[in-house]
Amino acid sequence: MADAEERGFLAALKQDAKDVTTRLAYADWLEEHDRPYEAMQQRVKAGVSEARFKVRRKSDGLFYDGRGGWSSKGKEWRQLAHVRAHFTSDAWSPRYYGVKWQDVEVVVFEVRVRTVAALPVTRKEERHLRQVTVHEPKPGPS
Repeated sequence: MADAEERGFLAALKQDAKDVTTRLAYADWLEEHDRPYEAMQQRVKAGVSEARFKVRRKSDGLFYDGRGGWSSKGKEWRQLAHVRAHFTSDAWSPRYYGVKWQDVEVVVFEVRVRTVAALPVTRKEERHLRQVTVHEPKPGPS
């Protein structure tokens, strides 16, 4: 049950779902109330974060690599729905790539989105050749 403060955030977001300031304030409120997953979802909706999902083996912390094995890096999905769809193909089996289902979990990572540069693009056309170049800045002194 939402308290009055949370109902205020929800009412404001219902009135203007694109209000980034309210959404980020609500995310902070959720963090303060030990609801980090919901807070991340609000930051994703605000466009300041992205969610990543990996399948992890609890017993050793290794991640499913997308090819039937386990590694320290593993495969990432951008949507939880894609992980669910992936699981659907293996739901008939008592094991997930050799691991009991009880030893499997989905780990959620939050990736903050921050613009760091805008790289100029040029297009050059000569006879039958067309070339597009993305110009990276020259490295500065080390």
